[in-house]
Amino acid sequence: MTQPQIPPAGITGKLHETAKDALTWNDERPSTPDDIKKYRQSTVHEPGKIVRHPGHADDPVPQGPFGVKSAASGGQNINEALKNYPDSELARWKLEQAEGVYASAQREPLGAGYVRGHRLPEGLGSERPFGVTYDARGKDLSRQAAAVIFPTDRPAEEDAATRAMYTRSHQDFQPGEQRRRDYNWDAAGIDPAQHRFGAVDRNGVGDGVRKALQPGLDPSLQAPKVLPKLHEDFKATATDYLGRPRQLGTGDRPQLAPDHAFGQPSMRKGREPGVGELLTGRFGADEQQPDADLGKSLREGYRNQPKPGDEGRAFGVPTIRTDVRLPRLRSVANACNYGNEPDAGQVLRPPRAADLGISDEAFVALRPKSELRQLVDEAGLALSDADFEAAWALAAEADGGAAAAGEGGGAAEGPEGRACVDTFFRARHHLLAQTLQIEPTF
Repeated sequence: MTQPQIPPAGITGKLHETAKDALTWNDERPSTPDDIKKYRQSTVHEPGKIVRHPGHADDPVPQGPFGVKSAASGGQNINEALKNYPDSELARWKLEQAEGVYASAQREPLGAGYVRGHRLPEGLGSERPFGVTYDARGKDLSRQAAAVIFPTDRPAEEDAATRAMYTRSHQDFQPGEQRRRDYNWDAAGIDPAQHRFGAVDRNGVGDGVRKALQPGLDPSLQAPKVLPKLHEDFKATATDYLGRPRQLGTGDRPQLAPDHAFGQPSMRKGREPGVGELLTGRFGADEQQPDADLGKSLREGYRNQPKPGDEGRAFGVPTIRTDVRLPRLRSVANACNYGNEPDAGQVLRPPRAADLGISDEAFVALRPKSELRQLVDEAGLALSDADFEAAWALAAEADGGAAAAGEGGGAAEGPEGRACVDTFFRARHHLLAQTLQIEPTF
């Protein structure tokens, strides 16, 4: 409920202009100020002008030429910088003597080959060539080259001890040579040339292939017996033969007509209903009427039809239980809202002292004079007794009249009356406006 002494929200200007008036210009639209223009993209990237950072926008442009001017006298010109090799013979000799101490100058002298320290015999490389003279053409004609590639002489045979040593150390077996481990067969009493290794089948089967082809030669097999024809008939009907259909035991089928249909006919007892009749049904007018419980309940106590006089009644329990008295001691598990919790408006726009745990009701609650005086003193406001009495008289008159009107015209409670904190400070501001001879803000 809105109190009459609470002012409307917002700030009212002195010109009383609207948003439309603030955005509408009678004259030419004002330009951007110079101190703000340098930050706009339209000014920074203006066509035909240099793009300058806003921090250098107000700096004056220096006059050229740009760069650092070098001294014309006292330095080294370009000719002297490029002329680094001596011209005279004496100067070049002195340079060679100075660089002769380096190992690279000794190994790689200018205009000569790389010195590696080799001492060649006299005349080698100049009078006679390198290498040994070899009559390759003559040896080719005498088939000596073929003998080198394909030797015909056999190497000397190695003795048995040397051969055994290479076989043991390098596993150098001859092609097709059997690997022998030199077992002592005499100690085991076995002749490896005649002995057959492995297990021996005591009940060995002889003539296995012959007995498989002629089962009558095997005495362990049963003699053939004559079986009943029932077994052959079952085998004929249960066996799938290649290229022939399975015999189903129906005997010799006679020649049937081309339009012969197997199976039993569907309509054996006259006309039967089709698919359309099965889907739609053949119901009478009474059977096609809606059910009696369509849209209403036939069960007593569960009907949603109001009684006469309850057409505008709202059934159920309200979400905010203002019809129930607020309990004096409320449980922590009690999540019911008794109307004393903030609504959506207070959540979006909290009161001015909500961070201190003070609600708006504390500012509009009527208080006696002594309690209000204590609040003013504890708030640190230096008010004299005369100023407090003047503001209290005006606030008590306003809140006392409102309370009397709300209680049906009765007198204010107590000899001094009551007033709220909000009305008291409004009265204080009203008295200050009269003292300063200005119009109050509310």
